[in-house]
Amino acid sequence: MKLNYSYLLCGTCIVFGTSLIYLSYRSSSFGYAHWTTFSKEILAGNPLRRSQISPADLQRSLILERVQSLESACDSADLSAYQFNFYQVTSRFYVDKQANLSYCKVPKAGSSFMTEIFFALDKDEKNNSKNSILKSKSIDEIFEMSRNRVHMIGNSKLGATPMLNDKELNTTVLLVSRNPYSRLYSAYVDKFYLFGLVKTAMEISNKNKKRHSSCGYDVTFPEFLNHVITTAYGGYPINRHWAPVYLLCHACDVKYDVVSKMDTLSNDMESILDYTNVSYSTRSSLINIIHRKYENKTAISLINVYIKSWNQYKKLCPAFLEYLSKIWKSFKIQGKLRIDLLFPKRKFAKAIKGEININEVIAIFLEYMTKYKMTSGERKLQRRRALVKAFSTVSEETITKIQELYKLDFMLFQYDTSPPTVV
Repeated sequence: MKLNYSYLLCGTCIVFGTSLIYLSYRSSSFGYAHWTTFSKEILAGNPLRRSQISPADLQRSLILERVQSLESACDSADLSAYQFNFYQVTSRFYVDKQANLSYCKVPKAGSSFMTEIFFALDKDEKNNSKNSILKSKSIDEIFEMSRNRVHMIGNSKLGATPMLNDKELNTTVLLVSRNPYSRLYSAYVDKFYLFGLVKTAMEISNKNKKRHSSCGYDVTFPEFLNHVITTAYGGYPINRHWAPVYLLCHACDVKYDVVSKMDTLSNDMESILDYTNVSYSTRSSLINIIHRKYENKTAISLINVYIKSWNQYKKLCPAFLEYLSKIWKSFKIQGKLRIDLLFPKRKFAKAIKGEININEVIAIFLEYMTKYKMTSGERKLQRRRALVKAFSTVSEETITKIQELYKLDFMLFQYDTSPPTVV
């Protein structure tokens, strides 16, 4: 068998170079500049194809590709023509200098998950602080906390700041983006279909002269989008849960080392953790949760916060069983439950007979999630169908205004501006 020595030599150089880069990164922060040449070789595809590259190296290259795309788009964009302003939003960054990580917090783009990651890093043995924020909780328990508690503690304890200073910029700086269309729909389901921003829902309902139903205000998705547009175009504050990422993160002012996306965040986290100051045991625990347990732990956290919200506003929805059916539907929209699963009314009625047993309620959800487990592809397809169905009710005029409001998010993070119409 004849060997192509030019290919062999090239392959040897790449393997050797990769090893050196890997070793240097294990002892330093995420080196954007060092990856540039290596990433271009990988992404160019000659003579090595992407399929022949290790998943870890490919993931790092994709991260760098996003960073380069962001910087290039910022250079070419006419930012002065954008009619929305930074004063309309409240920015928030988390900083952990010991772990060498800073993060722009973007609600509805994995912010609960990232806050939990910061809690875990804070507990790590390499952190010099003796007073961990959640000292008494294991990493597993951190990921089961209700989201309201996660954000309340995170915003007050994680060194939250409206902007990064020079020292904080020396850490690995992370931004996570999300497609504006899916982020808007996620905010609607979480904050208006269920009990979230009840005061705002009431205002929208009154404005549209609607009677509130037996369970909430029944704000429609187009009504929610109209509210988003009216406040933003009117120069009023834009709620953080749907404010453009460009504004929240000062995307063209802060130099980001890592740009992730909501749909790749779990895979990206392995690479991100490699460049933080974290022990092997903590890293292993986090990777295990991310790839094996996160769906169930997210469900536990969500149900806890949904039930807490119902307790707070149960006058608007006296029948808890009716609210549970809305949570059931929201889990289908989120791709956590199969679309064809009927609401098990009798099981839930038994679990809430007399005093509500939250653990039994959670157990029923987990039972159906486990028994009728969905693949990642099935979850993605089901979420996409729900998104397409939601936007089929939205007018062209509204879509045009949404595209203008989020035009920099579409451009900077390479999302298609066309509304979701095809599954």
